[in-house]
Amino acid sequence: MKKPIRVWSQDRKRRHGVVAETFDEVIEKGAAKLELPDPCTVTVVLEEDGTVVDDDYWETIAPDTKLILLSANEVWKPSPLSVPSNLLFISDETDGTVDDDQRALNLFAALKQNPASVALLSLSDLEIIKDANLSAPGLSKHNSECSVQLQELCIEFYVKKKKEAEAMELVDLLKEHLKGNDEK
Repeated sequence: MKKPIRVWSQDRKRRHGVVAETFDEVIEKGAAKLELPDPCTVTVVLEEDGTVVDDDYWETIAPDTKLILLSANEVWKPSPLSVPSNLLFISDETDGTVDDDQRALNLFAALKQNPASVALLSLSDLEIIKDANLSAPGLSKHNSECSVQLQELCIEFYVKKKKEAEAMELVDLLKEHLKGNDEK
């Protein structure tokens, strides 16, 4: 069975999504996307804790798992980011398409683990949650009081971020206008 997997460089600056059926295919595609010199010397580890992944362990890996591909001289290091690791998938996209319902499902799952992380969501992610129909197929299991409260919280953050974005747009327009007047 093919599954989407996220492959990252050791420094976590290069991130790509691949769809692979076998462990060797993950290494092959991941090494190519990350431009690693020799796929034969690659070590694969879980991003979250550095656990080494081998061919047997590959079978237990869930879709959308974050893996780091290490070259021969690299070692796993904890993430220097203060962002909770369970939210990092939000900014990634795999090479397959993800519809808004699936995206909303992923976002709700992440928010239930860490509700405070709502402040880290992008305007587009907040909009997806804001517009999510909790009674739709697939999302219906999230139609609980907790999910409704999370959705309301996301709506509040969406409105706030949208107003901030519009205010910044207005400031930029005013700067351009004033700059134009100064040149006359």
